[in-house]
Amino acid sequence: MKFKITDDEKFLQVVDCTMHEIEQLEYSFTKKVDNYFIIKKKIPHWDGEIKFIDRYQRIPIGLWREVQNVCTKFHFNLEIDGVEKLYDKEHNFQDFKNWALNYFDENQITPRDYQIEGANRILRFKYCTEEISTSGGKTLIAFLIFKYLLDIKKLKKMLYVVPNVNLVTQTEEKFYEYEDGCGNRPNWKSDCAFGGRKQKEDENINIVFGTYQTLSKKDLEYFAQFDSVCIDETHHAKANSIKNILVKCYNAKYKFGLTGTLPKDNSCDSYTIQSYLGPRVYTIHSADLISAGNATPVYVIGIELHYLKTDIKKKLYDLRNVKADEKDGAKLLNLEKDVARETRERLMYIVDKIKLTTKNSLVLFSDIKNDYGRKIYDEIKVANTKNVYYIDGGTKNENRDYYKKQMEVQEDTIIVASIGTFSEGIDILNVHNIFIVESYKSEFIVRQVLGRGMRLMDGKEKITVIDFCDNYEYGTGYQRKNYLMRHADERQKIYKEKRFPYKRFKVKL
Repeated sequence: MKFKITDDEKFLQVVDCTMHEIEQLEYSFTKKVDNYFIIKKKIPHWDGEIKFIDRYQRIPIGLWREVQNVCTKFHFNLEIDGVEKLYDKEHNFQDFKNWALNYFDENQITPRDYQIEGANRILRFKYCTEEISTSGGKTLIAFLIFKYLLDIKKLKKMLYVVPNVNLVTQTEEKFYEYEDGCGNRPNWKSDCAFGGRKQKEDENINIVFGTYQTLSKKDLEYFAQFDSVCIDETHHAKANSIKNILVKCYNAKYKFGLTGTLPKDNSCDSYTIQSYLGPRVYTIHSADLISAGNATPVYVIGIELHYLKTDIKKKLYDLRNVKADEKDGAKLLNLEKDVARETRERLMYIVDKIKLTTKNSLVLFSDIKNDYGRKIYDEIKVANTKNVYYIDGGTKNENRDYYKKQMEVQEDTIIVASIGTFSEGIDILNVHNIFIVESYKSEFIVRQVLGRGMRLMDGKEKITVIDFCDNYEYGTGYQRKNYLMRHADERQKIYKEKRFPYKRFKVKL
């Protein structure tokens, strides 16, 4: 099987193959979206499939590794005309390592070997992604790449895309801290792009930090100035707004993504991200960081709560135990969540557990509409001498920054925060306990939440995660187990897969 890289370097074009080979390619590069069976109920005429090979037999160039995997699996001979365009054959790893160590020679922070390796692979492959566990120092990797491209490769301007405003200011501050720690006056200028902020009109800006929500509104001409693009928290790159940004950056010689959580291999989301950013070229797992002493050990305690009366359990079971076409699983899940939020005994048990902590705690909730997080915050403040702060999407940025800084310098501090504001990228060293008070099963959220406490700090020996789950089991068969317990079981699988010690205890209220 023979491919060529198209002149615009956006596709792998099939130029020679057998009928059997092209049929296998079409099958392998057709993926069903997650939960397609649910979508099919609402869009009956759609089969839930996304094709990553078009009618002209072209495959997005970022999927070159998947093409390689298919050919290896089915023993197809593979030849790619122009393969040298997939990587920078002139990049020298040792030269880069020497430069990085020399640049940080007088800094208290020294890039770790895996951070140098991560930066090296991006510089070599140019279009790629990396899965670096939370607390692995993704920002430092990005800084190394930015400085090397600016100082050595003489590229002029990078676009750094993040999912929220907090990360815009936090990442910009980190870049300046790294430069200051090296004893250097920055030879570059930065700007920020987020909602309502007017950007600087300065042609000498070398890096723009911005949210994808704001950047997606820019016109094509705006993106022509960038010769490199970094997508932070890359798992968001499946969103149309980020895909549009990447397409518009047509002059970028480097497009790369960093995240703690990439979609599962061979999934539709994985293929979508690779289509725009390229394959995963490096992975560092949480357990590897912990075993090497580069992250704080995590211990997870599951608390299985029993509090519903039998008659209510039966009613919920009867709603579950019907034919598939008569059931709306999403509505039943939300009903169970409502029951959990509205149970006073559950609320007070959780609040009492939070109050008993002797070190700083982060309490994460997901429901804002029904003020569940606010209720927890109000109850914690009753007859309590601890410092308690509340954060959700409506909290001003300056207040969020103030609360985070207070937690860093205070003890016996509690922050009650929505998962949307605190699950990704937020740096807080001085947190020792994390309470998960509402249910979800997303691997992205679970791994991001666990990462909030993994950053190293003197005197912090471990991070304890308390995961509350709600048992409404009744009856027999598969429908015996309620949706919230199924979520809890999925979280347990993730904890064990990522090698975090886990124990579950049952409590009857």
